[in-house]
Amino acid sequence: MKPSLNEIRKKTVIMMLAVTVVLAALVVRVAYWQIIRGEELSAKAKAQQQGSSIITASRGNIYDRNGKVLAESASVNTLICNPEDIKEDGDAEVIAARLSPVIDMDRDKITELITKDNRYQVIKKRLTTEEAENVKRLLDPKVDATVAKAFSGIYFEDDSKRYYPFNVAPHILGFTGYDNNGIQGIELTFDDELTGRNGSVETNQNADGTTLKEQREESVNGAVRGDDIVLTIDETIQHFLEKHLEEAVVENKLKEGAAGIIMNPKTGEILAMSTKPDFDVNNPYDIERFKKYAINFEYKSEDEEENEDGEATPKPTENPDAPSDEYIAAMRNKMWRNKAVSDTYEPGSTFKIITAAAALEEHAVELNTNFYCPGFKVVADRKIGCANKNGHGAQTFVEGVRNSCNPVFMETAQRLGSDKFMEYFTAFGLTEKTGVELVGESSSIYYHNGMNEVDLATSAFGQGFQITPMQLITAVSAVINGGVRMKPHIVKEIRNENGIIKTYEPETVTRVISEETSRQMREILESVVAMPDATGKNAYVKGCRIGGKTGTSEKGNRDEENRIASFIGFAPANDPELVCLVMLDEPQVDNKYGGTIAAPLVGEIIEDVLNYLGVEKQYTADEEPDVKAEVPDVRTFETDAAKTAINERNLYVKVVGDGDTVIDQLPKPGIMLNEESTVIIYTEESEDSDGDGKSDETNTVTVPDLSGMSVSSAKDTLEMYGLNFEVVGAGHSEVGSAYAVSQSIEAGESVAPATVIGVEFRQVTSD
Repeated sequence: MKPSLNEIRKKTVIMMLAVTVVLAALVVRVAYWQIIRGEELSAKAKAQQQGSSIITASRGNIYDRNGKVLAESASVNTLICNPEDIKEDGDAEVIAARLSPVIDMDRDKITELITKDNRYQVIKKRLTTEEAENVKRLLDPKVDATVAKAFSGIYFEDDSKRYYPFNVAPHILGFTGYDNNGIQGIELTFDDELTGRNGSVETNQNADGTTLKEQREESVNGAVRGDDIVLTIDETIQHFLEKHLEEAVVENKLKEGAAGIIMNPKTGEILAMSTKPDFDVNNPYDIERFKKYAINFEYKSEDEEENEDGEATPKPTENPDAPSDEYIAAMRNKMWRNKAVSDTYEPGSTFKIITAAAALEEHAVELNTNFYCPGFKVVADRKIGCANKNGHGAQTFVEGVRNSCNPVFMETAQRLGSDKFMEYFTAFGLTEKTGVELVGESSSIYYHNGMNEVDLATSAFGQGFQITPMQLITAVSAVINGGVRMKPHIVKEIRNENGIIKTYEPETVTRVISEETSRQMREILESVVAMPDATGKNAYVKGCRIGGKTGTSEKGNRDEENRIASFIGFAPANDPELVCLVMLDEPQVDNKYGGTIAAPLVGEIIEDVLNYLGVEKQYTADEEPDVKAEVPDVRTFETDAAKTAINERNLYVKVVGDGDTVIDQLPKPGIMLNEESTVIIYTEESEDSDGDGKSDETNTVTVPDLSGMSVSSAKDTLEMYGLNFEVVGAGHSEVGSAYAVSQSIEAGESVAPATVIGVEFRQVTSD
């Protein structure tokens, strides 16, 4: 029986519906694969068909203000492999055996890496030039075809390594990690700008993941180099600061090191910053350099152990010759710490600059206001002493600053009042971070809930609160630059190959004091250094017009002998171009006063920097510039003509021999001598009675010990030995109380007659 028309139609509809459903399902499925998972599957296909290796972006350079490269990246090779290629065409055993001694890596570790179940594996990053050349020989079929075949799957990848050409300013620059990421300093603060963008190399490979050698490189996506950072620091000035601080660490046996900052007070630009001991920025994890200069570095484990009585006691101090991992970590944290911005301390008498400026601005005192110092002042229930135990007696405010008299400043603070004191403390920026572009900056520790009488009295001379060196130098800059607080900065600009991206202009925060008060403070502080009986006298350098203030603060228990000696100086005093702060932490010498050990250091640094910057010296009416004369060449001259030529240079002559013609002379021609020094001329050969190959008259002289001598005694002693004399270093040397503390050639050394011996003098201070 034939099916009816309705049945046929019904079956047709069902079939069409079935076909439609199937087609719809197929469309949905295709849409799912193409639209929903299309990108994912495309990526997987590409990953299966193509390999990719990274082209590391070159990190941007860091420059000093004059364009010297302080940090740069150099191209190096990273050794990589495709384990699938090695499995297919290479020989893992041969690779591990031959590669291990070449790249100084454990054979089993190499085997583990090159047999992993992946298609891209780093074997070793940043090969040395020698390592890379030796690996290339293993890959070269012209050297050994069998070995080269076994090394199938081993490749090089471009990478970069950070270098610091001048090896200066480690705490400013910081350093980078294994993956070229910033770890400390500017490298960390500006890591995003310096990093750049990595590129890649795409390679074709078959379904097994092995490389198609005939189409190895398919496309290259170029890396984008990072931006460059230009700093405000000057590499030469940085060198001066580091050199002097390193000497100070050794000479004064600084248990907790030293810190120094040099800044332009008008702009807030940091010209140099250093913490000593420091680290080798090209090898930042090595502790040997730090250990060399760290005095008595101590570290005790935080873990505890039980003694015989069952009581918990700290573990003993570590042995530095066999350090534990904890000890090494503690030492690295210590050497990486930037004292200039991260450590707070009681500034001591250097803070008197701030107290004096606030008091003069508020007319709480005048320059000629009279005070009396009996050696102490009673405040509430406390008897607070002066550095001069015998007292300074009657004195004006200006004389009180010169003498760094504590009672004068305690009374000055009382007149100012605690509210005004804290108002200026805040205005000078001492309650907040300065915002300098370095990580790890600390803020101050001060009185949040008001001050009592004793708090106000001790704060007046810089004790009872703590600030950072960066906060102090910023505040003092405001005192001497005309009264304006500037934001300190260490970055000048960011730039790339197309030009400057961002410029960091000097930024005014607020006006703190008037220009008139600033002028008065500059004059007072210059007298602190210029007056031979003032506390800052050891920072004096003839013609440099240095102003400044000494400081000696206590640490911890005030009954202990732990001190911080400091000095802050600026020059030229009438128009400051630079301000320099140095703090010496826990000197282990007899004289721990800032005026004795820190002031001359700052004076010498300032003189070096001013000479380098070409700032012309300004001599007062009471100063006579040192005049030097060049020793003329009088060899072959007749004796009388030689005398005349030498005397015309304001130099004395000593004649040795009875001849008519000069055959030799000391010092040799071209040497610069102070006027009235002596030149020895020899007119005949002398006998060599001691058989040393030299004539008796030209034999060497043993340098005498000049320690503790006055200027006149040192000069007379050297003349008696036939040696020339020169005053070196900072400090007033022409006064009777000055005594010799060092000499350019050590006592007992043998030198030629007429050699110049430089002698440095100091005066005792009590602040």
